[in-house]
Amino acid sequence: MKLLVNGVLQEDLGKLPYSNSILRGDGLFETILTIGQKTVAWERHYARLEKSAKQILITLQARIDIEVGIEKIIANATGESRLRLNVLADGDWFITLEPVSEGKESISLMKINEPKISKGALSGIKSISYGESLLAVRKASAAGFDDGIFLNENEDVVETALSNLLILTEDGWQTPALSTGCLPGISRELLIKWFEVNEREFKFEELLDAKAVYATSSIRLIQPVGKVEDRLFDKNLLGEELIENFKSKLFSNMNP
Repeated sequence: MKLLVNGVLQEDLGKLPYSNSILRGDGLFETILTIGQKTVAWERHYARLEKSAKQILITLQARIDIEVGIEKIIANATGESRLRLNVLADGDWFITLEPVSEGKESISLMKINEPKISKGALSGIKSISYGESLLAVRKASAAGFDDGIFLNENEDVVETALSNLLILTEDGWQTPALSTGCLPGISRELLIKWFEVNEREFKFEELLDAKAVYATSSIRLIQPVGKVEDRLFDKNLLGEELIENFKSKLFSNMNP
């Protein structure tokens, strides 16, 4: 892994800025896929970061400084990497870069019983306050699953602890609406724009009745879900085509 703190590359990976913002989880982050020395969908990631900063009343560092920092840390990088940009409320910022590990062919999901609030102060914000999501992953792991599915106070499907959700029904591709409290994911945003994915509210039972279920994120892009609770999902031809078409379109235009 590589580390850059406040614009300076660090040889000691333990040299994170010590501050109340880190201790209290007060800040934002973006996880960005890089291919070699290029970032994927940087403009969209920055736009989301900028919007979130305004919502939680923190001041971002100068964009040029962040972009120079990104150039420094991805210099000489090869293959696919996970770049995480962290901006803290007290003004510090840092970036980490590490290779993308090989993901599972498909993942398993369980329902999380505790609701995710749809209109909370941090709903839809990519906050470094990540305890709720990590607890859901631990609960899922303890039960033999990879991740957990959040429902909101209205029992609408929201997202998993780590990804947005995409389902295939008789009416085509569907993803939870932003009104559920889900994160406005970048891959989700592009799927809606490019492949006529419909945003709407739906219940857990409809997800279980779907023809196919997928998790979407900036790193894994579109990942098949093979199991939700006791319901098994086979490979789906339309899903396989969507995975290939999305990846091809994205990589042909790295900054859509």
